[in-house]
Amino acid sequence: MSLRDVLRPYWSRIAIPSEETTRAREIAKLGPENRWGRFHNEEIDFWDRVLDVRNVDPELWPETRFLRTHPGLLLQKYLTELIDAPAGSRVEILDVGAGPLTSLGKKWPGHEVHITAVDANAAEYDRLLAKQGIEPLCRTVPGCAEELSSVVPPSSFDLVHARNSIDHTKDPLKAIREMVNVVKPGRYVFLNHKISEGRVEKYTEYHQWNFFLHRSRFYIDRPGMRAIDVGKKVLRGIADVTVGPSPDGREWFCAMIRRR
Repeated sequence: MSLRDVLRPYWSRIAIPSEETTRAREIAKLGPENRWGRFHNEEIDFWDRVLDVRNVDPELWPETRFLRTHPGLLLQKYLTELIDAPAGSRVEILDVGAGPLTSLGKKWPGHEVHITAVDANAAEYDRLLAKQGIEPLCRTVPGCAEELSSVVPPSSFDLVHARNSIDHTKDPLKAIREMVNVVKPGRYVFLNHKISEGRVEKYTEYHQWNFFLHRSRFYIDRPGMRAIDVGKKVLRGIADVTVGPSPDGREWFCAMIRRR
């Protein structure tokens, strides 16, 4: 009997790492921050295809261009319910990781809505909007979620909002602390994200983190890092965290963070 015949039963036990496993190991070894810059071009290209007036691909949100450039789009009800603002008042909202065009509605009857939209890729998005012939109702300005305090004043917003963005950052734990720092005391940070998007997307591109629920609590993890209870470990004594269903469907969830 040859050596090959002796070893043959063991070949099937030798696992060849999948692309997903390789990416996860890379995240664990290098950390998301060191991988983050690699996916810049893919993000710009994605939005270029989404905002193309010829876009009819159901997987590329073809309604996005119309909705986000509609001047009469109402501020979403699930957000107005979180804002304690009397009629006639001015409401300041910060949209973090807004992309080239904020997803927030611009009108709230009886209130003056002012939106500040920030994104790390704002300069590139400006060029993209010019290419697509879009004049934004609210222009996104440069700013990293982890460094909000250097972009906007602390304790200055009636609501801080992020949709499908904070789990794409270099450091979402720091980003969330910064978001709480710039919202007014007693007001909310509203996070709306896909459940465990890193695992779902097999850690491709910016998808390096997992946001998920466990026993009605908000957790974050990634390859090489144990799950962290955001309310207990990150915001203890600073803010209260509740979770609930997302308007975007069962694969998503919302975290409502009220600053003390």
